[in-house]
Amino acid sequence: CRQFEALYPEGMCPGWSVVVKGEASSSTSMFEINLLCDPGDQIALHFNPRFSSSRIVCNSFLANHWGKEEVNSTFPFEAKEPFQVEIYSDQDYFHIFIDENKILQYKHRQKQLSSITKLQILNDIAISSVEIIKRGL
Repeated sequence: CRQFEALYPEGMCPGWSVVVKGEASSSTSMFEINLLCDPGDQIALHFNPRFSSSRIVCNSFLANHWGKEEVNSTFPFEAKEPFQVEIYSDQDYFHIFIDENKILQYKHRQKQLSSITKLQILNDIAISSVEIIKRGL
């Protein structure tokens, strides 16, 4: 299990994009991109493509419990094929693009957007680059 973490103390939201380029190692892969907030590493956005079921699951872990899963059956990933995931945050939503096509949006459950300060990427993914880009609102 590989792990990547980056801290952005000034906050990543709103108006910023997280762009992750990489590829999944196999057709049984599962990886997650988490945007964490203080205090205590609560998860504002848990983005979890599951290759075995060809679904993307999004959720939040706030006040020490998971919320309701949002499941998206659009699945543009292929094992061992490079991809780009971009997560852009405005005031209301995370907008998620895969290879520059918008796949889904996820309404902010963590309303204190400035508290979202950590990016975490876990599991079966070979990361080629991670960027945080200010897009503006």
